[in-house]
Parts: sequence; C-alpha cells; structure tokens
Amino acid sequence: MARPLRLILIEDSDRDAAHIALELRRGGWAASMTRVETAEELVAALGEGSWDVIISDYHLPRFSAPEALTMVRERKLDIPFIVVSGAIGEDVAVGMMRDGADDYLLKDRLARLGAAIDRELEHATQRREKRRAESLFQAVLRASPHPGAIVDRTSGHVIDGSLSFARSFLGGASFPTTQALTDVIEFSQPARVEQLLARGSGTAWYTVYYAGGVGRVANIRCYTVEHEGTSYAFVVIEDVTEQHYLKAAFDAIPDAVLIIGADQRLLYANRRSEELFGTLYFGMDAEIVLSRDTLAPRWWLRTTSRYVAERIVIENQPHEATSVVFRFAGETSSSTILTLRNISEEVELERLATHDALTGAYNLRYLSEVLPQHIESARDDGGGAMAMIDLDYFKPINDELGHAAGDAALITFANTIRGELRACDVLARVGGDEFAILFPRLPIDKAQAELQRIFDRLAATPLRYDGSTRLLSASCGIVSIAAGESSEALKERADRALYEAKRQGRARFVVA
Repeated sequence: MARPLRLILIEDSDRDAAHIALELRRGGWAASMTRVETAEELVAALGEGSWDVIISDYHLPRFSAPEALTMVRERKLDIPFIVVSGAIGEDVAVGMMRDGADDYLLKDRLARLGAAIDRELEHATQRREKRRAESLFQAVLRASPHPGAIVDRTSGHVIDGSLSFARSFLGGASFPTTQALTDVIEFSQPARVEQLLARGSGTAWYTVYYAGGVGRVANIRCYTVEHEGTSYAFVVIEDVTEQHYLKAAFDAIPDAVLIIGADQRLLYANRRSEELFGTLYFGMDAEIVLSRDTLAPRWWLRTTSRYVAERIVIENQPHEATSVVFRFAGETSSSTILTLRNISEEVELERLATHDALTGAYNLRYLSEVLPQHIESARDDGGGAMAMIDLDYFKPINDELGHAAGDAALITFANTIRGELRACDVLARVGGDEFAILFPRLPIDKAQAELQRIFDRLAATPLRYDGSTRLLSASCGIVSIAAGESSEALKERADRALYEAKRQGRARFVVA
C-alpha cells in the first residue's frame, strides 16, 4: 500500500517534476505535492499546514535552493530538505549540507530518492522524540520534591528549576530569573557555592543557608550538563538539617571520608571508605591504606586551610582527594578530614568534551582552544605548520556501502594519520570527513615529510568492509603558522590550499 507523503517541490521544469513524481511512486509513496517556483509561493505553501519533506532544485529563474533553505530554517521548521539538481560543484553541495540541507541528489540519479526520504523522515521522527523527551525532563524537574535549579554557567543566572525551589526561594515566582544562585538564596559562605558552580561538579557538604530567617544545613550538589553548545550546572539542594549529624550523614556521603588524627591514626571512616579499602578500624595507621609510591609521603597532610586537591588511584579508578585541617577541642595539633571522590566519569566527560567520539581525534572545540596558543608559541619557537586534510570520495563510500562503512573509513583514515604523527602533533576532526593537523615547532619542509609518510601509508591501507575493498586517498593543504595572525586567517589559508589540492585532481597535498 502506498504511503502518504505531503511534499513541497521547488521546481520550474514540468519534465523534472514529473520525473520526481514517478520516482516517488516507484518508492511506494502516494505524494500530495505542492509545487512552487518563487519565494512568495514557498511562504504561502509553508502556511498551509505541516509538511513531510521539501525537495528543491538548486537553480530557478527567480529562486534558489540556498534561499529556500534559509527561509525554512529561519522559521525553525524541522522539515527534511533535499536538494535535487543537475550537476553542480562538490564544494557547492558540501556548502548546502553544511548550511542545513539533509541530502543532495543528481537529477539523473534519482534511484535513491525514496531511500533518502525514508532516512530523513526517520531522523525527523527521532528529533521529535528527543524534543518530547526534553519536555518530559522539564516536567520531571518541576515535580522534584527536592529544590533543584539549572544555572547557566556563562551568565550565572538561575534559568529553570523545580516548583519546590520556586516556592522555597522565589516566593512562587516563575523561571527564568536574572539573579545568581547566591543572590536567590542567602548562604553563610556564598564563595563556597560560587566555587562549586565554577568547578561545575561536586557537592558542597553541610552548607548553611537561611530560609525564613532560620539557619538550615543542606548538601548542595552540582552536576555539569553540556547542551547545544552551552554549559549548565544542575544544582540540587538536599536539606539534611534533621539527619543524624555524624553517623547517618557521613554514611550517606557517596565519597570516602576518613578522619585522621594528629598522630596519623584513623579516627573514623564512612561506609564508602570501607568499600574502597576493605575493613578499617579505629586507631590503625593511615599510611597502611593511603601511601602510594607515586605520591609524596603523607601526601594528605597540609598546614593551611587553603583548598588543595590531589589525584590518587584506588582500585584502578581515579579519585580527587581533598583534605581539611581542624582541631579537636583541647588539642594543640591539627587533625585531617580526608575526602576521596571518584572522578572517573568526570575524567571521561572531560575526554569526550575535547575528542571526537567516532575517530578518537580531538574535536573542533579543542582545536579552537589550542590554536591561538600554537600561533602565539610560533613567535617564540620560530616554527610550526598547519594542514587541512580531507578524505577523498567519502560520499560515494557512504552512499554505496552505507554509513557504517563511512564510519569505518573515517576511523581507518584517522588511525592512519595518527600512526605517523609525533606525540606533540595535534589531529582534530573539524567536519564530516575533514581533519586538521597541527605540527608545533616544526618547519614546513619537515612537516611535508610527515605528510608524505601519511600519504604513503594511506596508499598501503585500503578500507576493507563487508567484503568490499576501497583504496583511500586524501587531499591536503599545508601552511606555515605565522606569528600574530588570527586563528580564522590561518584556517582560511590552509582551506584555500586544500581546495587547490582538490582542484588539481586530489590525492595530493599543496603547500601555500
């Protein structure tokens, strides 16, 4: 049975429109098609209701696919946009995809039109499900019995939160606010909470705050959430005023907490500590469980109240160790409260924040952070080079063998490059099949030698996937790093050299 499809077709040729309609029928679609040729007609069509897909020719007498795509995206319409046109340059097609088009097909190769529509409709469904999930998350956040708030870490403003938070601290006012968390809630030590928000994760244990003029105690928990390019802190205020002050509170702490006397004998350890170290007992020597060959003797000791953190590995898991000095009543020497927090997830999140999940190369965000430093160091080191390198004919691999094969090609490509680089070189994925390579303190002639080794190895490393073998090649542009130039100017020069390599026939690198 034919599947219904509501379609806007941006096309001025009757013949091409008929060809597309035929391909849709072959693909099992019963298309309800509205054909437009101008911007005004597109605006009118978009106002007629919901649409499943938009198919657009690239060139029309009074309109174009880029203009149409801009109109659709400016209206924030999540409608798959597929360009079907005659032969245009690959750079134009790539540009359309970067600007938000979902696919590009040649008019004389429409056999995969149905599959492209299937795929993009599935992607659109997944995006709608994601939006519904986000809406559900917000409803759950609102209903939370614990006061919780989401803080924009850039502005510091409380932008959302639970109804219990609004009742307790905003007088029932709605979100968002233009106030910082420490302005909304009166803390006895606001700097401690600000430090927690700046750090982005962790817990401020037993923080004193005031509600209705009465001092209370809470654990302020903070979690970093990266969403659509912005960093947020999710803050939960867990009131522990009525809990048992020592035993119940200490055992509820997810981190290991040890209290070590001035004579370095263990005075107290919570449940998590015993999970890490096994059986612990009062009066045992702390060095038995805490000493590490890689750390200084009695590394947990310090003489000031200033915040200090140490990294220690326990059971192959990284932990952040923080110590607080204090004195028991009547003592003249200081004892220590030592907290050990498992940061394996944070370490992994930090790695994910700077690396491409597919290839393991650094990502564009990391490259943007370190590139100014390399440009600045070139002033002192007197050297350095940067290359932009593309995997040739990546789209045919995706189209003919599937996206899994495309992923395998990118992984093979990145591993091949990485295998020939120095430890100090930086490989970053900056686009779909585009990578950047930084060669710190390396003259361009020696950087070329590294590139040649990469090209030689690439030629000897074909992609083998599901019984198919494809030879891999690359196009590359390389430039010297000029001290004082901007990051954008440097990337632009390398990009121009890359496109010159493509213009000359690919499978080569061009020095500019």
